[in-house]
Amino acid sequence: MDNYEYLKSKIKDICENYKDNPTGGWITGDGPIPANVMFIGEAPGKTEIEEGKPFVGVAGKTFEGYLNLLGLSRKDIRITNTCFFRPIKLTLGKTGKTTVSNRTPKISEVNLFKDILDEEISLVNPKIIITLGNVPLKRLSNFKSIGECHGKLIYNEALKRYIFPMYHPSALTYNRNDEFKSMYDNDWMRLKNTLNNELKI
Repeated sequence: MDNYEYLKSKIKDICENYKDNPTGGWITGDGPIPANVMFIGEAPGKTEIEEGKPFVGVAGKTFEGYLNLLGLSRKDIRITNTCFFRPIKLTLGKTGKTTVSNRTPKISEVNLFKDILDEEISLVNPKIIITLGNVPLKRLSNFKSIGECHGKLIYNEALKRYIFPMYHPSALTYNRNDEFKSMYDNDWMRLKNTLNNELKI
């Protein structure tokens, strides 16, 4: 069994034995190993679980559009998550019907996969890691919120790697205003400049 197959078996073991909070299935990362560019998201949602790949829902389509702007496609990059199972919230409605919705993974849930994510980063050996949203940002840096540092290149001394924090693509769905869209577009243009000129990837 190679290193990544071993990692996948560890993810499976953790996900299938986790009983502390409701979850709705699990996936692993996607894309080449090694890779110069690595994106790390928060946790899979419903569509990701159904298709067995990260970033394939509505946010995934947005994400791929911006990737194309960089001159990249999914086959060029590694994309993974901070938490590998889908954290869910079960709500009992007045009619007695239970609805299932996504929730943010708890710190304890992120910590379950801490060593696995570190090992995956080591195997992928990226020149840059782009964090999408607050969960991976807090996991890989000392920043408390994405608002403090989005669109800036940061060097993580412990990992010995560059990190580029960005808002999660789903943020565009929740912030339907021109100001946010313009700022988000600018962050992607900064990333393009970073890849092409600063890191020469």
